[in-house]
Amino acid sequence: MRSYLKPRLKLLVEYLTSDDKIYFFIKPGVAIEMADPSKFIATTCKIMDGKKDFNEIKEILFPLFPKETPYLENLLSVLDKEYLLEDISQNYTDKLTVYDSIRWSRNIEFFGTYCKATDNKYSFQEKLKSTKVAIFGLGGVGSNVLYNLIAMGICNIKAVDCDEVELSNLNRQIIYNESDIGKLKSEAAKDRISQFLSFADIEFINKKISNSEEIEEIIKDTDIIISAIDQPREEVMDWFNIACVKRNIPFICGTLDQKVAICYTIIPGKTGCIECWKNSSKKSSLLFQKLIGNDNFVPADSPNVAIMPFISIVTGLIGCELLKIITGIAEPQSLGQLCTFDFLSSKITISESWEKDPECLVC
Repeated sequence: MRSYLKPRLKLLVEYLTSDDKIYFFIKPGVAIEMADPSKFIATTCKIMDGKKDFNEIKEILFPLFPKETPYLENLLSVLDKEYLLEDISQNYTDKLTVYDSIRWSRNIEFFGTYCKATDNKYSFQEKLKSTKVAIFGLGGVGSNVLYNLIAMGICNIKAVDCDEVELSNLNRQIIYNESDIGKLKSEAAKDRISQFLSFADIEFINKKISNSEEIEEIIKDTDIIISAIDQPREEVMDWFNIACVKRNIPFICGTLDQKVAICYTIIPGKTGCIECWKNSSKKSSLLFQKLIGNDNFVPADSPNVAIMPFISIVTGLIGCELLKIITGIAEPQSLGQLCTFDFLSSKITISESWEKDPECLVC
């Protein structure tokens, strides 16, 4: 059993005392119920403020609750098991500046909700600060992902794009302004991000990707990749797959497909790769694979179908999965799986999943 140096209830925890019970609320509509006929638990919660150490709390409680106080550490362990407790002595940072701790204070408190008393909630923000991400594509998905990453405190980024800002982009690419029309997206994005976070270390690269070798060269010193390039559709998936598997770097892909938003994640060595996915799809739906390989198959040639709320959904999915991978705070849901958000039902489902193929020629 551990010792709690300066414990307190997490600031977001609400509780209610009623008759001989106490109820803790950490989720809407969900209560954790504990018997508390003597009001020992309620009194302990009031005394714990993160300033008094364990022994001081015990000294205050003992005259009031001589029978219960010897079990104080047991109580704290129960509260900690339910993620209700934090230990102020554990929460410190030597890698974040005062500016960092204030600007990303809401991030840090968010991480705190997933921490037990032994965890340091600042450590998760430190991981974000030290991570280097490469984003390919600064269109609807990529430009909004870039904004999200900077807002989260990921300041070390490579951003790759070759297009210019067009009027039709502005329905969803909110990083750009009307005055940016005709400018390179990489330049316009650089100007906007410098206003949002002046010390961000972002390398904007104006380049059209045409093979896996170019991707491999760009990502060689990065930790994780986000692909928001959708053309050429088949080839670009293979390019990222080959480059990331070769460099052993995780990558997340997110896009819109008319009425659904999709997101999937590949972690070399842990999940199956794109080629594994294709092999799996061929086995499960051989007819479709034959059809799209037919010389008479005519692919769709439609204009980009995208609307801002839908873009927000897919970039939110990407951001959450990225956050889980970097911090380890939870298991990503899109590992080797195609997560699909349906516009009509507003439901997220797993539409496809695949395992590592032992006969895969790529991974």
